[in-house]
Amino acid sequence: MKKINDYFSKESHLQRSLREKEINKLNYSIRFLYINVFIYILITIVEYWLAKIGNSQALRADALNNLSGVISTGVLILGIKEATNVDDDDILGRDLPKENIRSKNSLQLSRFRLETVFTLMTSFIIILIAIQIVYSGIKGLMNLSNFESPNFVSAIGASIATILMLVVWYLNYHNGKKLKNASLQAAAKDSLGDVVTSFSTMITVLLSMALKVAFLDSAVSIVIGIFILWQGIVIFQESSLNLIDYVDPELEKDMRQDIGNIEEVRDVVDLTSRYNGNMLIVDIFVKVAAEDTAMSIYQLNKKIKEELYQKYDVYDVTLTTIPDLEEFDK
Repeated sequence: MKKINDYFSKESHLQRSLREKEINKLNYSIRFLYINVFIYILITIVEYWLAKIGNSQALRADALNNLSGVISTGVLILGIKEATNVDDDDILGRDLPKENIRSKNSLQLSRFRLETVFTLMTSFIIILIAIQIVYSGIKGLMNLSNFESPNFVSAIGASIATILMLVVWYLNYHNGKKLKNASLQAAAKDSLGDVVTSFSTMITVLLSMALKVAFLDSAVSIVIGIFILWQGIVIFQESSLNLIDYVDPELEKDMRQDIGNIEEVRDVVDLTSRYNGNMLIVDIFVKVAAEDTAMSIYQLNKKIKEELYQKYDVYDVTLTTIPDLEEFDK
């Protein structure tokens, strides 16, 4: 009995350690997301003000693009805060089980999905803002008679935005890669798009000034809106796939092969996996020798968990063994 208790105690300690590690990574990522919000707010105010002064529809579109960054990052911060708040005895206002520890731990783990849920919410915000930008651009194209050429002030605003967005992109990319954090990696993709749109806006304003082309400013604002729309759709797709337990088939194939290479495993009958936030959970059915004892299966379970943890950073593994009845019949 003591060995069983030691096993569960060790497993519980490992899972608690992994949860704390993930929580620390998420809390660390929030610092950079706050920096994102501050810079996005600064850029939005500067660009929108200069767009008014400089008569640039494209710069106004870029300002709204950065406003979407303020909103989406703010929502993401709220999601991460709720996901990492694992010490409370409730989740989103609902009590956690008091007696069933396994159910409580399962619900606590499910908190990490809240990060994905809030990321999904941000995609809707981005899509709505993109639609508004495209609508304004089309409206501008239909009223070219009232066109005023952008001036040099607009170009200065776009230049400032490009430089600041480069800083944001570097922080998100570097720390997202370092922490293996999906939120920062998604923010890095978003901010890289913002760098491109701000730079494109600057070029557009300069060309509009030089060539006096009436439709160019509004046309580019539509392109920016479509680009933002595409970003929102991509974030929506990735978040939705995470929530419906989609995992890269190539990753599952690699895990299946590694488990199949373990000597005691006769065959990997089935392997399914899912994400809770950034935490990977794996369920496996393996075929073993019919004469295997409970102790040998216990040792195999430990070996598989260690293999997947070391190589794929898997948070938890549920192993089901099936005796090789064909071998037994022989």
